[in-house]
Amino acid sequence: MMENEKKSVAILGSTGSIGTQSLDVVRESGLRVKLLAAHKNATLLAKQIAEFSPDTAVCADRETAERVASLTDLGATELRFGADALDDTLLSSPADLTVHAIAGLAGLASALTASRTKTRLCMANKEAIICAGDLIFGNLRRSGGELIPVDSEHSAVFQCLAENRSEASDVCASAKSVRRIILTASGGPFFGRTKEQLEKVTPDMALAHPTWKMGKKITIDSATLMNKGFEIAEAVRLFGVESDRVDVVVHRQSIIHSMVEYTDNTVIAQLGTPDMRNAIRYSFTYPDRGVSLSDPLDFAALGKLTFDRPDADAFPLLNAGRYALSMGGTAPCSLIGADEAAVEAFLCGELSFIAISDVVFGTLDSVKPYEVSEDSLAAADDEARRKARELVKRFSII
Repeated sequence: MMENEKKSVAILGSTGSIGTQSLDVVRESGLRVKLLAAHKNATLLAKQIAEFSPDTAVCADRETAERVASLTDLGATELRFGADALDDTLLSSPADLTVHAIAGLAGLASALTASRTKTRLCMANKEAIICAGDLIFGNLRRSGGELIPVDSEHSAVFQCLAENRSEASDVCASAKSVRRIILTASGGPFFGRTKEQLEKVTPDMALAHPTWKMGKKITIDSATLMNKGFEIAEAVRLFGVESDRVDVVVHRQSIIHSMVEYTDNTVIAQLGTPDMRNAIRYSFTYPDRGVSLSDPLDFAALGKLTFDRPDADAFPLLNAGRYALSMGGTAPCSLIGADEAAVEAFLCGELSFIAISDVVFGTLDSVKPYEVSEDSLAAADDEARRKARELVKRFSII
């Protein structure tokens, strides 16, 4: 890799939570923005183009592109739109660093495309790894690219495994010396509540996360603990361990981001303030460490760190990732599609909070997993969403 001031960066999902925080890190590190890709937030994308002058900006459609062009002087920035334009830009002019922050299965195609190039893929999209991890890593091996996880928990595990890894391309841990990966969970806004108490949860209540500021979908997944279920599956894909060697502990302070227990009973933990920019920065600078402008940890002010076991009875989606992995094939993709459909129905007031898990597990039990390929993943996603919408009607509260 070149020196930091000469590195180029592409931000996929630049107007979302991870994308905007990635640009915070770009501001402090002097990276050159090569590509900004966004969906339909024309106002924010126009401001980003004005500030960072990327070589190329890509948005969802012609209407959004016309709106962007009306809001700013594009200068030397080429403005394009559509999925084909994004794929073409990624393949024809890859950046040194590619932050993948497009949320959900909508980011799967661009993740596969980026992995075909010699780039450092700073991966914040867990769904692509869960569904197509083998395809992505196979592409990276052929292209000479590498992947650094940006999810705070998996960045923490990546850092804890540093002594077992000779280079970034060797993401998987040595199975011989790792006993457990221990993911920490904030517990979400409903920690300690019983299943009965969760029956009256509203979307506004579920969107009030105690620690992290995130998009609506991931915030709801954090409230149901589905996000942690996804992270279990993601850890299996990233680090080459079986799902029964991935544990979860509730840590309300969100200071320890995850831990690795070795066979000699040594536990290595990664700690830091709950700021996603730390994980993003590390993905940019690995194997070195950059300089953070945020406040350091004050242990005396923290006073204590607490730990609890998660309640899998009240939050059954915690183990949905393990269940989908046990089914194999395209089942993890079906899980993600079903959850996206169920969460959408909950946010629209069509489904109760506790029925989200009924729809997700019901969908998994009604679909047949297929061998993973780009075509089968798309088909599995479509089928899961269709089945989930049928189940939403059965459990509807309207």
